[in-house]
Amino acid sequence: MKTTVAVLGAGSWGVTLAKLLYDKGCAVTLWEFNEAQSATLAKTRSLRFFPHVKLPDDMPITSDMFTACSSANYILFAVPSHTLRSVARRLSSTGIALTDTIIISATKGIENNSLKRMSEIISDELPAAGNRIVALSGPSHAEEVAQKHPTAIVVASNNSQAAERCQDLFMTPHFRVYTNTDIIGVEIGASLKNIFAIAAGIIDGINLGDNAKAAMVTRGLTELMKLGIAMGGRQQTFAGLTGLGDLIVTCFSRHSRNRALGEKIGQGKTLTCAEQELIMVAEGVKTTQSAFELGKRYGLELPIIHQVYRILYEGTPPAESVKSLMMRDSKPEMELYL
Repeated sequence: MKTTVAVLGAGSWGVTLAKLLYDKGCAVTLWEFNEAQSATLAKTRSLRFFPHVKLPDDMPITSDMFTACSSANYILFAVPSHTLRSVARRLSSTGIALTDTIIISATKGIENNSLKRMSEIISDELPAAGNRIVALSGPSHAEEVAQKHPTAIVVASNNSQAAERCQDLFMTPHFRVYTNTDIIGVEIGASLKNIFAIAAGIIDGINLGDNAKAAMVTRGLTELMKLGIAMGGRQQTFAGLTGLGDLIVTCFSRHSRNRALGEKIGQGKTLTCAEQELIMVAEGVKTTQSAFELGKRYGLELPIIHQVYRILYEGTPPAESVKSLMMRDSKPEMELYL
């Protein structure tokens, strides 16, 4: 019998992973929340804003959660972070047992207000999932995965067997998968890097050059590690694919929606205008608010995160934030976070 997978979320990442798993021989059902959009996608088989994937004619596409998930061996969340809780709650309301189902989160973010990671939200809403929750992350723009460019990612879980099953599920000649037992570090790295991608875009937007971006990425990694370790992540995780790797790709790639949003802001556009022009969700916007609050919770100095917060939520001119960063009190470079 074929392995059955329900992919929840028909955005660019959802359709890309659905097609990857279909090509591996899985029986994949794709779920889209909006009934009209689900019907359109079932007819057109591709997204207007993401033409890189043509979905197979025999892949079921539905807006009915029970239909999508009732017989799934794996359920993959690929929805925006601010909708994850409501989608998980909808899955819970179906009454599907989830006795042996592995739940995979391909969503990156930290929930506002609760300040919880995505796997924590899933655990809240789907207690029957137990320890069968896996986070999928790493430097993996959908555009390049769809074109079968070589990509390496990590699957993380407190349950090493669940992680290994997901490793086997996703591994292909162009999509290499590593395992990690540090789900906290993997999820924190995956989330925080989007904040620094916005900062990178702002640097591009005001033409500050390569030196400034290199400095920001390096010091951004320091902040990512500082907060990640405070939250229980392991330091070595942040030197891996979901820390340094994801940070590099999202700060420098033309595919990065967070970097693109930052560039628009650097060019003088408001956050509202930049988000409207982007069309797709830039997760770093909401994550900035959560990270700012987490910094206060743990009593940490996170100057880049603080300045991105000021730009996004207080209307601080980017040039003023750059000056504030450059004129901070002098200090040694290296700090120990263990």
